[in-house]
Amino acid sequence: MSVIETWLRNQEGYAALGPQAERVVRVLVREPHFASYASAREVAERAGANTSTVVRTCQQLGFEGWPALREGLRGLYLDRLTGTEGPPSTAQDAAARTLHQDAANLQALNTTESVESIREIAEAIRTARRTLIIGSGSAAGPAHILAHLGAIMGYDIQLALGAPTVQAVRLSHLQAGDCVIAINIWRLTRALRGLTRLAREQGSTVCVLTDLHSSPLAEDADHLLVTPIEGLHSTPSLTAMVSAVQAVIAELGASPDRLRSVGRVEHAWNELDLMDDQP
Repeated sequence: MSVIETWLRNQEGYAALGPQAERVVRVLVREPHFASYASAREVAERAGANTSTVVRTCQQLGFEGWPALREGLRGLYLDRLTGTEGPPSTAQDAAARTLHQDAANLQALNTTESVESIREIAEAIRTARRTLIIGSGSAAGPAHILAHLGAIMGYDIQLALGAPTVQAVRLSHLQAGDCVIAINIWRLTRALRGLTRLAREQGSTVCVLTDLHSSPLAEDADHLLVTPIEGLHSTPSLTAMVSAVQAVIAELGASPDRLRSVGRVEHAWNELDLMDDQP
């Protein structure tokens, strides 16, 4: 349990928090850098709640309001960065702090629950006729990795990362039992929410990779994988999300058939003389 989670659990009224308040607390625990400088409205958006819920949560925990809780949270967060086990928090050490935070994100991802979700997502791809990955913005990074490496292994994995109209067209051609992977990082767009719901209504197996347990996408997910995205300067880190995708790829590649598929791809590359490092 982190220092921040312990601190919140020790506050007056923690045991009586309801589901909405617990969603707010999860944001504070998982994303202390973001929460240390965010407004109540921004925290509410990240938690899938409203501003009044954030204020009530603060009051239930014994604080006058969000500014008071944020001040305490920020102090703990900065103390953690300047502690003996972590790198200093000066601007000149941004690179070291980033690596330190990414290592913490990977450690947080490495749980029994996450590994089970990764295996379930891999199985959904393995048994589907076709897999479609939807998302936008920063989601394009892990989406391209999953689609490219999965295709090399012989899986029919396609990307739909463009305009919502184009994404809807691609989605409409799926059949029941096909797999849809929705990747959401940071804020959730209305388009992705609607597309994920449509995929579920059409009978697709829906897998969601996101940074929040409380994401509205979870309502339509058959399989949910939550990865921490805590970074520096209010920007998300994709390290844990990419690592999760790599773990899915590792599960997909664990068969002789997939090794043969990789061999055929490499043979095609060699025949076309595409690589500069060929003997």
